[in-house]
Amino acid sequence: MTIIDVIDLLDRFQTSIVGVIGFFGVIWTLRANAKHDRETHERQLATKRQTLRRILAAEFRNYARALKQNLDGPTPDSEFISIGRVQRLLSDSLSSDLGLLNLDEVDIIVNAIISLDGMNHFLANHAAEISETRFLIPATMWGEVKYCLATTKDALDGAIEALALTGEV
Repeated sequence: MTIIDVIDLLDRFQTSIVGVIGFFGVIWTLRANAKHDRETHERQLATKRQTLRRILAAEFRNYARALKQNLDGPTPDSEFISIGRVQRLLSDSLSSDLGLLNLDEVDIIVNAIISLDGMNHFLANHAAEISETRFLIPATMWGEVKYCLATTKDALDGAIEALALTGEV
């Protein structure tokens, strides 16, 4: 076959050749866009996970610090003990995002949240008086209250440790 024959062949099948090249170009573009979109989505999810871990760890550290102050304080010698009321702000509004975390993390985080809520219920059930920010507990309940605060602090410390294991906190 001569060069003239090849040129003639290309001229006769020009539309088909362009169609095949265009088809493969469209397929390549679609695959490249899908890969780019997938990578972007994965980066966004990773950022959301990291942000969620940091927010939860910060909130849990704050609660654990407050519980530690209550536990390390002197044994109450008055008739009543005043204990701050936990009002979950961030962890409450982010509960729908917990599914972004690893399953082991979710288990530990939910345990910490249940412990916080359980502590609030325990204190509310034993309080002589409840304000919007504090519980007034009879001093005779200090042993039970101390145990409740300690177990809740342990649950929070476990959650903080689990979140820190990712290296993103």
